[in-house]
Amino acid sequence: MRFCQTPGIVGFIIVLAVATCAVGEEPLYGTSRTMDPRTLGLAGASLATPSSVSGLYLNPATIAMAHIYHLNLMYQYTGQENMHMGGIAIVDSVTSSTIAAGLAVNYLAANHDHTHHQSWDGRLAVGGNIGDVFFIGLTGRYIRVEHDLKSADLGPNGRPAMPSSGSQQVDGFTFDAGAALNAGNVLRIGVTGYNLSNTDSIYAPLQLGSGVAVSLVEMLNIEADVVFDFTSHEKVNEEIRAGLELLVAGRVPLRLGYLHDVYYHINSIAAGVGYLDKAFAIDLGYSQELRQGGRFQLALGVRIFIG
Repeated sequence: MRFCQTPGIVGFIIVLAVATCAVGEEPLYGTSRTMDPRTLGLAGASLATPSSVSGLYLNPATIAMAHIYHLNLMYQYTGQENMHMGGIAIVDSVTSSTIAAGLAVNYLAANHDHTHHQSWDGRLAVGGNIGDVFFIGLTGRYIRVEHDLKSADLGPNGRPAMPSSGSQQVDGFTFDAGAALNAGNVLRIGVTGYNLSNTDSIYAPLQLGSGVAVSLVEMLNIEADVVFDFTSHEKVNEEIRAGLELLVAGRVPLRLGYLHDVYYHINSIAAGVGYLDKAFAIDLGYSQELRQGGRFQLALGVRIFIG
């Protein structure tokens, strides 16, 4: 489903009144970005914010911005496409005061419209802390995707997505690189390059993301991001994201998010809630594409605080 474009990045209230109408193409099945439940509730707007495990997927520099040692278990379901994903991730920025490291493995499987899809995504990330002001990070990624696509399905820049033989779409390594700036714990800026050793696959497109986050008070964080996709389409695509997180009573984080895909003219809203304990946290995230009730994502995660 294709929708009429919403101009620019708008507030959470305005997005609820977005008018959508035109019909057109949809994103290729199975190409949505992997997110942990917390980030899903923020519509992916977490490029500049100190993270738990979300930095493994969005910006490896952010895993060094907070002193954590977290083990995360998560499950995600994508409606309409009938996708199930399970994953485990761990991030440690406590053992060393200047170096953080993280590891994640995710498996996704689905059957949809008589096609079968499965993928493995493994990541190893390292982040560095320079004076608690500047942060850098690098993520090595292994991705394997099998999908018996029809020959008419298109991949990067309009070329056929399916290779000449078999259902394997991609099987190889790539990497992400990111940086972040922390200005007095009030203003944070992040930038990430994704899939910099381009696998020439729509499942690992060459992208550049940037974000700005503002902490108005200790319990409130607001972020706005934009991600540019250079290889998935015949022209550069922009994905605009905004997210808000409010911590209530030091225990209950409430999250809202908005996403607008310029190429597909898709608008989505997101929400999330969690519970924080001294030893663990539970996160629930939900994303809903507007005017397409069946297109949603629901994710549940449990974070265990090792140290």
